[in-house]
Amino acid sequence: YMLHNLPFGRKIGPRAAPHGNGRRLEPGMVRIPGGKAVLGLPRGEAFGWDNEYQRHSIDVAPFALGKYKVTNGEYLAFVEAGAAAPPFWVSRSGRWFYRGMFEEIPLPLDWPVYVSQDQAAAYAAWAGKRLPTEAEYQLAAFGSGDETALSLDPARDNFDFREWDPVPVNASRENKFGVVQLVGNGWEWTSTVFQPFPGFEPFSFYPGYSANFFDGQHYVMKGASQRTAAKLVRPSFRNWFRGSYPYAYATFRVAEN
Repeated sequence: YMLHNLPFGRKIGPRAAPHGNGRRLEPGMVRIPGGKAVLGLPRGEAFGWDNEYQRHSIDVAPFALGKYKVTNGEYLAFVEAGAAAPPFWVSRSGRWFYRGMFEEIPLPLDWPVYVSQDQAAAYAAWAGKRLPTEAEYQLAAFGSGDETALSLDPARDNFDFREWDPVPVNASRENKFGVVQLVGNGWEWTSTVFQPFPGFEPFSFYPGYSANFFDGQHYVMKGASQRTAAKLVRPSFRNWFRGSYPYAYATFRVAEN
């Protein structure tokens, strides 16, 4: 965030920064069959942070999930209806612009919108929908058991520092359910409060890494942003922020029963 908000003149960007385009995408919902969402890691297999243990399953009923992340174009209608603008948007002479890492550009309508969890939940309610739970996200992204529903590519899916700014929400391939870009191009907010999994034990070398945030005010984010290292892009990884925090590279998609 601090680097993002440095004056443009103090940063040297790539020669050809992505601009997206002005096209609005048609939002759509994809039906996800019910099943068991597998969350967390089994102890002893590989490194994970303390909040990733212990592995367990949650039964998830069938639900529908947005095919794409919510775009700037979709969120613009919410702003025009009276909602506050996202933090990276700038209004000039009646037009909206996006403050990117290296320049200000006309608002790319097909990029994901970056907002707080409070803003995401408010948009979902305004649209007659809701945010997905952590377990719903997990099932849609990774399937049940050890099955993987994703085939990831840092360059295409926009993580591991491949781009400075977002890319269009339809830049990735559909997964086996027909959902696009569940990992990369922005963390995805869920409606799940950040809490310990059953069997949680704080790490002795960093006891406050997770436990200090089990306060009922932080929400789980899943996936990855363009600033997420590849080694953190694993099904069990959990990120979190306060619901009111607006400056993460965090987006969302809507769900419904």
